[in-house]
Amino acid sequence: MNKPEVTKLTENVYRTRDYIVKQVIYVLVNIEENNAVISVDTFYRRTIVRDCHYLLEFEKRKNLNGKRLPTTMYSREYID
Repeated sequence: MNKPEVTKLTENVYRTRDYIVKQVIYVLVNIEENNAVISVDTFYRRTIVRDCHYLLEFEKRKNLNGKRLPTTMYSREYID
């Protein structure tokens, strides 16, 4: 079975009440300005199929829903 899009090439995946969130994190190093930790988040609306894939991938987590990693900046995209 292929990995679903929500868990591919990702630093962090977590669930909220309505979404499964894929969080990709970048560290921006700039010697002239401030450094930054940037998160590019994709919010996938929870469906039965996506929840099943999530449970199969992360069933051994102590905190099944996971947790967002804090960053200084973020962008969001929503997918139904």
